[in-house]
Amino acid sequence: MKARPRIALALPGSKPWGLTRFLNGVNDYAREQGNWITIACPIGARNPNDFPLDLKGLKHWRGNGIILQSDDKKLLDTLLTSRIPFVNIDSDLPFNPQIPRVTQNDRQIGRLAAKHLIERGLKNLAFHGVRGRWYCDERLAGFKQAAGESGIRISHFSLPHIHRDALWNERFQPLKTWLESLPLPVGVFASHDYRGLMILDACQDIGLRVPDDVAVISSDNDVSVCEYCAPTLSSVCINAYRMGYESGALLDRLMRRGAAPKDPILIEPGEVMARESTNLLHIADPIVKKAIDFMELHFKDSFKMDAVADVAAASRRLLEMHFREEMKASPAEYLAALRVKKAKAMLVAADRQSLEEVARSCGFGTGKNLRAAFRRILGISPADVKANNP
Repeated sequence: MKARPRIALALPGSKPWGLTRFLNGVNDYAREQGNWITIACPIGARNPNDFPLDLKGLKHWRGNGIILQSDDKKLLDTLLTSRIPFVNIDSDLPFNPQIPRVTQNDRQIGRLAAKHLIERGLKNLAFHGVRGRWYCDERLAGFKQAAGESGIRISHFSLPHIHRDALWNERFQPLKTWLESLPLPVGVFASHDYRGLMILDACQDIGLRVPDDVAVISSDNDVSVCEYCAPTLSSVCINAYRMGYESGALLDRLMRRGAAPKDPILIEPGEVMARESTNLLHIADPIVKKAIDFMELHFKDSFKMDAVADVAAASRRLLEMHFREEMKASPAEYLAALRVKKAKAMLVAADRQSLEEVARSCGFGTGKNLRAAFRRILGISPADVKANNP
């Protein structure tokens, strides 16, 4: 009988953002192969009580493949000279075509953050990140690109990576000074959730209101951060499960002597998980603002545009004209897109509901109507969403 491949999952730098879902993705691929042995860290086979080896010990480990997260150039060079196939999921270093990598599409993460803030009616946008990090540069590039498409120039401010022994003022004073210099109201995209939390704290210290003065969105949707702060933090959801599954698939390809891809495999992010930090519509047109406030409050209900016009104190024609001028879409198009966004978020949530329940909860009435809207607006089906977010 052919020996079962032994796969090491060496992820010491992983954050809680999606480690469990990532591992689920790897394990699901491994189960499909039917014969993988996956271990979170390689241990001495003769003594299971040994401490797990660190990354530097991987070069001495006898196994068939490694999925790791590392920005240690020396270690990666050592692994390149070894005979063990490996896949790196780290996104701190610029891409090296010699190192097989699976990572998030960071440019698209930046684009989603910008679009969310622009949809909130914000005309001033800013970015805060970490200096010298490849993923930050990519997220900034996507954010700037999406802002530019709407005719918006951004401000950006990056700081060095924070060390544990950094003083409080060293962490926050430069950030506070930058925030005080921005035109208000402003939408700020923080490169990840912990940076977003820093912005919330800095705003509170200097008396800036969130989201009235500063709307804040971050990335990775680490629930342990985003749900346990005040206000709660909006964040771009990353698809950790798909990242794990594709990492397993690429490693399998390499173990079968397949060629490594010339470019990194990029995993598309999910939706924006909107929370209190962006829960305010910054639109000067009172007709459009009243209409959107009504739609967001009643998207679950069945109503006609006449009801929206009544709330906005305008005729149907006047509502249409103002809406197209401000939002570049009709009121009906905006409502359909809003309902699809809400439905997509429900489909990927932990507390899963049936398609019919989601359809009723988002104003579509039936699953058939929901599927038709997904095809028309997103070009995919609800089943595609579920398949990519088990």
